[in-house]
Amino acid sequence: MTIRKTARWQQSIDDRILEHLRDDSWSTASQMAKIDRIHATEAQIQDRCRVLADADLVAFLTEDQDLVELTTEGEQYLEGEVDVELYPHPRHPRLME
Repeated sequence: MTIRKTARWQQSIDDRILEHLRDDSWSTASQMAKIDRIHATEAQIQDRCRVLADADLVAFLTEDQDLVELTTEGEQYLEGEVDVELYPHPRHPRLME
């Protein structure tokens, strides 16, 4: 079992999003909102994806930030190889608009 080094700014939904992207390569917030194990609205998922993108754990594939994929850093985090607490604290998505 892999022990992940989570940061204080992370929420439990973040791991579900990252795990889904590891399994499905890319996705959208609306697709992830339909997945039982994520338990969040499309807006909540979009907000968390923006935070995760700011932390370099995911990347947006489109300019409108619709499609999202896992980055190498995100994969390393899931494998327990990266301590995201050492990364700069991501900005809150509402403040980035």
